[in-house]
Amino acid sequence: MRSRVIAVMAAAVAATAALAQPAHAAPLVDGVYRFAALKDGTCLVWPKANVSTGPVTLGACTDNASTSANWQVRQRPNGTMEVSGAGSNPRTCLRVTTEHTVMVGNNCADKYTEWTVSYGSAGPGSVVWADIEHTPGDRSGSWGRLVDSSDAAGRLVVRQASIEPHYWTLQQVS
Repeated sequence: MRSRVIAVMAAAVAATAALAQPAHAAPLVDGVYRFAALKDGTCLVWPKANVSTGPVTLGACTDNASTSANWQVRQRPNGTMEVSGAGSNPRTCLRVTTEHTVMVGNNCADKYTEWTVSYGSAGPGSVVWADIEHTPGDRSGSWGRLVDSSDAAGRLVVRQASIEPHYWTLQQVS
């Protein structure tokens, strides 16, 4: 009887965890990607002219002399993901500021550079979307999803509010 109650409780916990995930979401496989805002088709870009750190903005979905829309995404040993400027040397990473805005910084070991990136779609023929979520291992107050926000510097901010995960179209770069 007791083992049956434990089994039922374990099944209920697993079902609750599954419901917390976005529909059709799966972890992103390591690789180079572009994240395009569904609203206006611009991409998440990082500065690379003269300095390789600074605020992340929305811009053209291409590489040029001053910015790049390419991001290297890779799994970290602690289960989170690192989102870094592809080919940046020294390596730079997407990170959250204390104001919850987003920038590229050169401290990739910081908890503010820990992310979960998942992808999915609403079904056949629909756009493939990415959910970029800041998930530091210590669950600090900066936890939340990366969104385009007109009231934030650089238009990008991490919000703790529940946000639809279908915000970024996912483009794999070969």
